[in-house]
Amino acid sequence: MEVGLFTVHWGFLFDSLTVIMMCVVTFISSLVHFYSFEYMYSDPYLIRFMAYLSFFTFFMLVLITADNFVQIFLG
Repeated sequence: MEVGLFTVHWGFLFDSLTVIMMCVVTFISSLVHFYSFEYMYSDPYLIRFMAYLSFFTFFMLVLITADNFVQIFLG
């Protein structure tokens, strides 16, 4: 994206620390998803809650793999 003199490149950075943190976040998030599904099984808004939880996990992964400050802010 380029606006005047301001240029933003969209990219992902994968190094050893990023891969380790992705594994940690994915593992902890999957445990939270399993626990939340069992805990909120009878709730009528379970699908909405799980969607928000998955959305949060996605943006955590965006935050970890960000290549620039704009993506960090988005994550």
